[in-house]
Amino acid sequence: MASPPSAGTFGRLHRLLRSNWITSSGMALMTLAVFAFATFAVMHTMGGAWAGPYVGLMSTIVVPLVFVAGLVLVPLGLFVYRRRLAERVATLSDRPMQLARAVVVLTAVNFAAVGTIGYGGVHYMGSVEFCGKACHSVMEPEYVAYQRSPHQRVDCVACHVAPGAQGFVASKWNGTKQLLGVLFDDYRRPIPTPVHGLVPAEKTCEHCHWPEKYLGTKLKVKSHFRADEKVSGYTNVLLMRTGGTRPDGASVGIHWHVHPDATVEYVAADPQRTRIPWLRVVRTDGTRRVYTAPGVPAEPRPEGELRRMDCNDCHNRSAHAFESPGEALDVAFANALLPRDLPFLKQRAQAALEAPWTRANANDGIRGHLRDAFGKDGASAAVQERVDAAAAEVARIWQRNVWPDRKLGWGAYPDLATHAGCFRCHDGQHRASDGHSIFGPALQENGVPVRDGSCDRCHVVLSENEESPAVLDAFGLKR
Repeated sequence: MASPPSAGTFGRLHRLLRSNWITSSGMALMTLAVFAFATFAVMHTMGGAWAGPYVGLMSTIVVPLVFVAGLVLVPLGLFVYRRRLAERVATLSDRPMQLARAVVVLTAVNFAAVGTIGYGGVHYMGSVEFCGKACHSVMEPEYVAYQRSPHQRVDCVACHVAPGAQGFVASKWNGTKQLLGVLFDDYRRPIPTPVHGLVPAEKTCEHCHWPEKYLGTKLKVKSHFRADEKVSGYTNVLLMRTGGTRPDGASVGIHWHVHPDATVEYVAADPQRTRIPWLRVVRTDGTRRVYTAPGVPAEPRPEGELRRMDCNDCHNRSAHAFESPGEALDVAFANALLPRDLPFLKQRAQAALEAPWTRANANDGIRGHLRDAFGKDGASAAVQERVDAAAAEVARIWQRNVWPDRKLGWGAYPDLATHAGCFRCHDGQHRASDGHSIFGPALQENGVPVRDGSCDRCHVVLSENEESPAVLDAFGLKR
């Protein structure tokens, strides 16, 4: 059989690659991926509405996967039809070495391209945009809360992915399971706080916050407002004994719980660790006590994970905190986002927040609720305008805290860095075998101490429920 006229190395290579349908399909996929990547790159450069999160998802993950699929099909087709490959190669060229060199060069270029784009894909999968927006419908509540948190400039992976290759692989395996849950609509609502999947605090939190750091005592001033006609305000002033390790080596205050030389271990009765029936305290001097809730024996300890307390056990919502209705309204009044001269506004706003709205009708529903409430008082047009402005702010509070379709309502995620967390153990009920309790002021019965320590170990109340606390004047903080 006569050889066809030479068409150059690339011409011969082209005939080789279209020698069977599998290889041809692979080349088509690779070509499609290259043009798609170029298109998405241009869209990303244009910015604005053209550069949404799905552009990054497509260009760094989907397109490279299509390219790799095509790259695999090319040699697969040549292998499957290998019996006819020698015959086809013989008809292609009188210079097979140049053809071989071209194949080697293109293979190297392909692997370099895949490696470069793959690196970009890995980087993108670790970005806040990917975590918060690409998984938009599921993670939107967490992303909205994250944007309002003190950690909004800390990447998600800093807390959710352990350092090193092992942490990366574990996170991607977990992410794959979550993706399957989303695809098959088989995931819990609301999404549980990942207390069991978080990276240990010493590998994350303690890069910036470490237990040995002595933070001393902090002044905390909190404004609150009553649900009365005048929305009257009052202020609580506390000294928070944050503590830590003092220069003399003694550990004091709240952060004593995570002192490196002391140990607080516990067994929780629920997956979210909100109920603790058994705990063991080992102090720096070596003494130890086991405290249990009523009806729970000290030995053997209850079944479940024995966990040593760390930052995450109290600061469980440090980057994704959701508000309570009263707390959110207090902040809005304190920052003049809501007017206090609309009678009973806090009471009426809280009722509006707690009504059963949907994401679609909440804005209109809250506005209608407040219009009706103030309309009964014969509100003028000017007052109605102010009511509408207040309703818009109340609706914003609702929208950032409630997702009914995700079963995420008020109180779905308790913040354990509050009394809700303290009272898991400091409830006055947990006692050691010798009768000691770990809550309340020091108390003795018949000369025997039954309460060890007091609330003042963690905070000192300087003012409570006072409209104009004198202590603020003393500190030069009069409001």
